[in-house]
Amino acid sequence: MSGTLVLVGTPLGNRGDLSPRAREALLSADLLLCEDTRSPVRLLGNDVTLPPRRSCFVGNEHERCGELLQALAEGKTVAFCSEAGMPGWSDPGQFLVTAATEAGYAVDVVPGPTAASAALSISGFDAGGSCFLGFIPRDGKGRTRALETIAVSVGPCLLYEAGNRTPALLRDLAKVLPDAQVRRVVVCRELTKLHQETLRGTVATLHGEIREALRGEVTVVVEGNTAQADAESQDAARAVLDVMLDASLKPRPRARALADLTGLDARELYERLRAARDAPPDA
Repeated sequence: MSGTLVLVGTPLGNRGDLSPRAREALLSADLLLCEDTRSPVRLLGNDVTLPPRRSCFVGNEHERCGELLQALAEGKTVAFCSEAGMPGWSDPGQFLVTAATEAGYAVDVVPGPTAASAALSISGFDAGGSCFLGFIPRDGKGRTRALETIAVSVGPCLLYEAGNRTPALLRDLAKVLPDAQVRRVVVCRELTKLHQETLRGTVATLHGEIREALRGEVTVVVEGNTAQADAESQDAARAVLDVMLDASLKPRPRARALADLTGLDARELYERLRAARDAPPDA
């Protein structure tokens, strides 16, 4: 017999976002590991019979891995749910998955809401090249490196922050980002909850406007560095042009070089280059 670990996404705040499949996964499991053992009761109500529950949070996730493996060895289905959102997205779950997969057990997932993806959708920014940073360090070199990553990222950066620390985050972003006057940012507070709020502006503008602590949980989406993206696009175009104008290259090595630059299939590129070389000149 071989058990299965099932990761279950749960609502950020609005209980109506719990999917029927997620409900069934929680009720049918042999064992529930929960970041907060009260969460399934809040979601499903007191009138349902829940499987045995065990707490599994940041402080004891390593300890729970042994219990997980024992249950899986007995052929049980173990469901894990964060207090809100998807396991592993700045929530416990990673160590459980690693333990299960390394021991050869199956891991399944019931997708659910994540604050990061919800905020990115609301932002309206191009999602290409997006970078999820979660909660960045509060100070020191780790915070500096994270801020520098945001400064040069060509895609939007997604961050989680406590409401009371959001003014400090915007302050540090305004200091580090050379384009703070034009780089857009979206601050989403209490997503899907009664007092959901979305604040938009440039980094510099919101830094000036948000001086007091915000209430609740916050997700910040910082627009990508469009100047950096434009520069990289121009560099890529120049590299392709250099390959096409290099008279020393025959079709096959030219195709390989173009494939490396573009990600296109080298064989297809070779056939097209050879066809273009053999085509009769226009009359």
